[in-house]
Amino acid sequence: MWCDADFIAKAKLYFGRAEDSYDADDIDQGYLWLLLGFEFMLRAPLARVSPVLLASHEGNSALSAAGVDIGSEIPRSIATTLAARRLALIVDGFRIDQVQKDIAFLANIRNEELHSGSSPLRNIPAHKWLPKFLQIVDSLAKHLGEEVTDYLPEQVIEQAKHLQNVEDSAVRAEVMKLIARHKQFAANLRDEEVNNRKKEYPRWVKTADCPACGVPGPLAFSTVQKSKERVEDDAIVYEERQIATGFECSVCGLELESAARMHAADLYQEIDETYAEDLYEKYADSGAHEYDGPDYDDE
Repeated sequence: MWCDADFIAKAKLYFGRAEDSYDADDIDQGYLWLLLGFEFMLRAPLARVSPVLLASHEGNSALSAAGVDIGSEIPRSIATTLAARRLALIVDGFRIDQVQKDIAFLANIRNEELHSGSSPLRNIPAHKWLPKFLQIVDSLAKHLGEEVTDYLPEQVIEQAKHLQNVEDSAVRAEVMKLIARHKQFAANLRDEEVNNRKKEYPRWVKTADCPACGVPGPLAFSTVQKSKERVEDDAIVYEERQIATGFECSVCGLELESAARMHAADLYQEIDETYAEDLYEKYADSGAHEYDGPDYDDE
């Protein structure tokens, strides 16, 4: 139940059934097999690190994952959302914020398809989820030492890539229209109005020139990866990889949200930051060093 090889084998089995459904022109059924196989592939990297990472805290599931016979008790595994949070810490290329959102989105489609009277696989356009699915499976496959082609049928990969190109083109067209509208707005401003709208930012705020009016505006960043903390001298040190996910211009009013829109506007950035926290200050206010129990006389 807890072996990574078993999860991989079952994922490939279900992805193979998706290929059979595609060949039979039953695309909706193929989609369902993809999402079912996806659940097992998500769990394989955690099982490879330690099966205990998959065990629920309820009952004796953790003991079962550790190889202990728990008799007739049925062991339970963790929810997909918790698996996603743990995967983000061990799989290279996983953006912590986005991957949790995407995995939850895919899991919700599967759950709604299986446990409700609606049919999201028929009602939600494939371009909304299939490229996300491919991106995650590709990262997982590489983490497991394989290629995405070892898991997914070629027609699924080609379809997902095509849909991603369509989605990227649509986002870029939308952003270009937005930029053109704000560029026109800025062109109608008097010099005095431009100067009144301009803002000065502290040196530590990262800025970029607005693609509509050319005035610097602040960039918003989101953390996508965080290293393990380590102690160096008297400090706790760790690194974070951050990506640009937002921009705001005080002059023309242009606002961009999401990494996809930042890409489309040629404002996307990735940065690596190193942080150090004073070891004493981090724990000084926690009260962990203080004794709050009863007083005892020395004897």
